[in-house]
Amino acid sequence: MVKVGYAIENKENTLVMIEPVLNEKGEPCWLTMRHGKMSSFNGNKPIKEVIMENKSLEEVKIFELKPQGLWECRKCGATIQSIPNPPIECYKSQGGCDRTSQFNVFTKIINPDLWKLPKWNDLPELNMKESYENATSLIRNCLIFVEDIQYKLFTLWNISQYKIENWESVGWLIFLGLPDSGKTKALDLIRELGWRIVDTGSGVTFPAVVRAAHYHSAGILFDEAHDKFTRKTEAGQNLITFVKPSYRRGSKYVVADKEDQEKIISYNNFGFKAFASERPLEHAMMTRCISFEMEEDYPEIQKLTTVQNKLNDLQTQFLHYRYKTGNPPELPEPFTLKGRVLEIYESIIRTGLHIGVDVSDVIEHAKQQKEEQIEDFRNSTEWEVLNAIKGGEENEKLIDAPEHIRIKEIVIRMGWEVDNKTTQQVGYILAKKFGLKTKRKTEGTVLLLNDPKNARKLKYFYRRFRV
Repeated sequence: MVKVGYAIENKENTLVMIEPVLNEKGEPCWLTMRHGKMSSFNGNKPIKEVIMENKSLEEVKIFELKPQGLWECRKCGATIQSIPNPPIECYKSQGGCDRTSQFNVFTKIINPDLWKLPKWNDLPELNMKESYENATSLIRNCLIFVEDIQYKLFTLWNISQYKIENWESVGWLIFLGLPDSGKTKALDLIRELGWRIVDTGSGVTFPAVVRAAHYHSAGILFDEAHDKFTRKTEAGQNLITFVKPSYRRGSKYVVADKEDQEKIISYNNFGFKAFASERPLEHAMMTRCISFEMEEDYPEIQKLTTVQNKLNDLQTQFLHYRYKTGNPPELPEPFTLKGRVLEIYESIIRTGLHIGVDVSDVIEHAKQQKEEQIEDFRNSTEWEVLNAIKGGEENEKLIDAPEHIRIKEIVIRMGWEVDNKTTQQVGYILAKKFGLKTKRKTEGTVLLLNDPKNARKLKYFYRRFRV
């Protein structure tokens, strides 16, 4: 319900520039917020009486729009607009003192090309359950997903972006399919609905991506990800290094300063990411993603421009959700999901709970994804290696348990031809992917089975991947 009463500005609170937006005329400006008080009465008392009744006032947020490119005169304190350079004098035509002066930045100049700026209308009411339902209905008409649950996941994931400060980890979305299967259109919808979404398909350089994440907590879209995320190129290696750990808050992208040999620069890279790809990315990346298998089909709405106003309205409502509602509820302890699966689904589940959406099916879907990940691993070379090691251990009598096993022996048990390439591949998996200790001996490189750390890790891998 809309509260009835007077909004009374609290002068001691500082005006904060919180978001670049578009006003009703479509002009870039700053959404500002200050704290004030509002009366909770339901009548028409004079404002002087309301002010006297301090006990009846409650804290509220007061939102206003301020033009971009404002400069504050150091002599008279007037704010003067000048774009793109600071003013030379405090213009009388803008209420200034008409003197040459120096100025402090009051509102920065907005770059409207970094991401889609949401429009701001000061909505009197906000019903996020209804906004969710309207968004899901629109998405159904714009995209065709294989599984019905994916519409809920897609909508809640987009809404959860607006509460990014509440998440310690976030899952990413990846859309997999052949050309013309709707992958890029899914990214387009994220750009239209999401919060501060930078699209790398529009000529954005890698340094710009790093700065967008660090300075603006921006979400990043990667189209044609199968070509970009490759270790065969330096650019691909940089992207993987930057993106892979960024699903967790606190992760950093650390580089050397090009000018100062002693200086190290670290950038925050945490944030939402989404990918469109013709094939899965490397295993470590995929474990951080919620996958959407896309198939060629023709939804009711072909062009998003035909529903642009609806998309704009939804984005405005989501922005109100960001600034006018409290924190999403914490999950109960203990919770049915654990580990990585919980990390990538928690923001979606808590967002659903926050806005009153049933998420029991989301939780079941998350459990199913965990099972599918284990099944996918069972089809990998890594699983073959573990199975070969364990199979050999079980065939040995306890009294004759070997202290080590040759890498060549593991290759033979896997049914592979023994050569430098296969032994090097298995050795890399053991040392780099599993973190197991190996040692060079006269008969070749061996895996140390009697090492306590190796024994503990192998036991863990057998249990986790059901070898």
